[in-house]
Amino acid sequence: MSCTEIIKHLYEFIDNEVDKSNYLTIKRHIEHCKDCLQRYEFEKGIRAMIKAHCINVTAPKHLHHKILNGLNSIDLENIKQTPEKVIPIPKLKHKLFSARSYAIAASILLLIGGGIFYYTGYVVNTDSSSIVDNVVKNHVNAVNNNLVFNENTSVVGNVNKYFDNNSNRFNKISPQVSLEKVSVVGGVPVNLFGTTSPCVIFKKGGNKLSLQIVRAGNFKIKNLERTQIGPKEFYLGNSRGFNSVLWVDDGVTYCLTSDINKNDMLNFATTLISR
Repeated sequence: MSCTEIIKHLYEFIDNEVDKSNYLTIKRHIEHCKDCLQRYEFEKGIRAMIKAHCINVTAPKHLHHKILNGLNSIDLENIKQTPEKVIPIPKLKHKLFSARSYAIAASILLLIGGGIFYYTGYVVNTDSSSIVDNVVKNHVNAVNNNLVFNENTSVVGNVNKYFDNNSNRFNKISPQVSLEKVSVVGGVPVNLFGTTSPCVIFKKGGNKLSLQIVRAGNFKIKNLERTQIGPKEFYLGNSRGFNSVLWVDDGVTYCLTSDINKNDMLNFATTLISR
């Protein structure tokens, strides 16, 4: 086989769908042809990268059947088409917009569709980093410095009181959780650049959860995943393996962050809202 013919069957060979009579011929050619081997390794690397970095989401049955029916209709259409005149054209190594290419593209979108949705929903850049990322950075910093808030009462009022009484302690520990960059607006400490306030850490069992106040002026909170418990709406975010639960209470946006699962965090968040 020539290199052009090998490339023509390359994708079927990688998928182990090539005709058995051609398998050994293609395998030997790739082993002895530098150019074809390089193309083969490149395609395998692309597939490995997709497998490693894309979220594997199983398509609903109705969508799965719809895709299969669509591909079958393409096959039937190709069979029915009888060209009136055959015009010889130069062979290309790979058809860019073939039916097979569209099928592969559809499969990749099914794999990473969820990731695209959450990525575009969460990332709102302020000073080159998203608010959710800043929340997580503050959470890790505060946990490492053992800033613990043990009062088991509602957020409104108590958090502000805690910030006021511990401003010197926050300032000495880290500029990331410093009150110097935070202004008090309506009795609530907020950062005027859209990032988060200092952390307050709660201990719950063997876990630590951080509470922060977020200025949501430039933060499209409603683009996040939303859930409702009773009359209260909560918004869910994720960054670097940490979950964040956000809610609005008396006009103030609060964010609870931890590495425990979202359901436990939601249950804990309901105990913090003002009564």
